[in-house]
Amino acid sequence: MTTLDSRQMTAIRQAAQWFTTLQGEAVTDADQSAWRQWLEACAENRWAWEQVQGVQQRLHGMPAGLTGRALSLAGQPQKIGRRSVLKGLALAAGTGLLGYGGYREAQTSGWMADYRTATGEQRQVTLPDGSHLQLNTASAVDMAYSASERRLVVREGEVLITTAADNAGRPFFVQTPHGTVQALGTRFSVRRAGEQDHVAVFEHQVRITPLAGQPLVLATGTQCAFNRHQADAVAPLNPGQDAWAKGVLVANDQRLDAFLAELARYRRGWLRCDPAVAGLRISGAFAVSDTDQALHALSTSLPVRIEQHTRYWVTVTAR
Repeated sequence: MTTLDSRQMTAIRQAAQWFTTLQGEAVTDADQSAWRQWLEACAENRWAWEQVQGVQQRLHGMPAGLTGRALSLAGQPQKIGRRSVLKGLALAAGTGLLGYGGYREAQTSGWMADYRTATGEQRQVTLPDGSHLQLNTASAVDMAYSASERRLVVREGEVLITTAADNAGRPFFVQTPHGTVQALGTRFSVRRAGEQDHVAVFEHQVRITPLAGQPLVLATGTQCAFNRHQADAVAPLNPGQDAWAKGVLVANDQRLDAFLAELARYRRGWLRCDPAVAGLRISGAFAVSDTDQALHALSTSLPVRIEQHTRYWVTVTAR
């Protein structure tokens, strides 16, 4: 395994320090602003922050006996300290989870993308041809325009695209690992979802072409998922499906576990749903910018309570 260089090691140490700072009860708006400036300063910082978050999440998921008492948050109120974060990162480096291979993976997974958002962040972008993008939480896209075509590569997350007419007549494509989506004068969204991608069309049409499958034209008001071999059955859009672009998460008689899985995309750490309450139904509109308020609303409208050991470890359970 290739070792980390000096810039990467410096970024790792700084990321660990920022992690502990942002956990503090006295964290200020100035602290958060300074952290965002640090995060956006260079690709190494963004990569290092991902490593810190990844180690934290892996430690949450491991049995306490394997991680050590100081590194396990499950069921414990204390915070992870800077020394513990660095120790966890050293362990990850020793097992091959960090290093040059991880850095190269970061280049292709989104941390060095042309446009990206952090967890809980949304961003609007106007492209050189006048097309408009809205990136949802934890999303990343690359722009690959040429003389013959306009192409976006979605690395991760979700993006809402409103295409503009092109003076040169170039087609507009969205590329994912599973195929391409061609805009046919339209407003549509593309979301990466593990082993498949999801497309929703709000205006006009798109053509989905899986890498090894037959193309499918998707019309206004419809959606479908596709993998590299085929597109799934076409279904109508859900009410308010694009409301996230206005900072709102809409639930329409939705199962609680499904709603919490969506809400979890907008907050750092772990948000769990106790199986005993997973089947409860929820309806309403919730601001994605304040997930704590959304959780409070659940506790006042459903027979549930919010167990919060730290800001990064929350469980919704029966009251």
